[in-house]
Amino acid sequence: MDATSEEMCQKLESLILADRRMKVSRLAEETGISAEAVWAIIHEKLDMSKVSARWVPRILSPFWKDIRRQYCQENLELLTEDPEHFFQRLVTGDETWVYHSPKWSPCNGSTRLPPPPNFRVEKFAGKVMATIFWDKKGLLLLEFMPQKTTITGQTYANTITALREAVKENRRGKLSAGVLLLHDNAPVHMSAKSQAANQQCGFQQLNHHPTVQT
Repeated sequence: MDATSEEMCQKLESLILADRRMKVSRLAEETGISAEAVWAIIHEKLDMSKVSARWVPRILSPFWKDIRRQYCQENLELLTEDPEHFFQRLVTGDETWVYHSPKWSPCNGSTRLPPPPNFRVEKFAGKVMATIFWDKKGLLLLEFMPQKTTITGQTYANTITALREAVKENRRGKLSAGVLLLHDNAPVHMSAKSQAANQQCGFQQLNHHPTVQT
């Protein structure tokens, strides 16, 4: 398989894992290839099938096993080249939903001491998307998306720029040593604007291996 085909497989997998209910027509529109080509890649290369209207990887195909091996080997080589500074240079991050306005009710127990709270999230509690980056020393950056907005390539590029400022302010010498950035293959992470921001900030992006999710 040539580099272009490999790149298309990775892009399709990222889109599907980000939204496993995405239709083939939408995948074709996002990737710029025909619906027939999308079907072929999904079934023959990604080895996925549709279950209850969701794309589910049946098994990690030999192709993706080889990609995982390749990426792990590359990262291992970086580690063995400079084991002392590898983890000092490493920065990783991800996004997660954070629910707010929790209610709590006391647990049953002795009335002599204040019982520990039993937190539970309301059924219709609000939530915000948080983007978090950290390194071996702790938290570097925490950002919350405004309500009713989504992360795009441009907003994530802005976050990468903010991350550089956080590293510059809180980790003396880390920028000059060279930041190794590890995040997953979500479409916004791999977008052209995000990749351009990585290069502009001087970050070296580590390859994140493809995963199987059910």
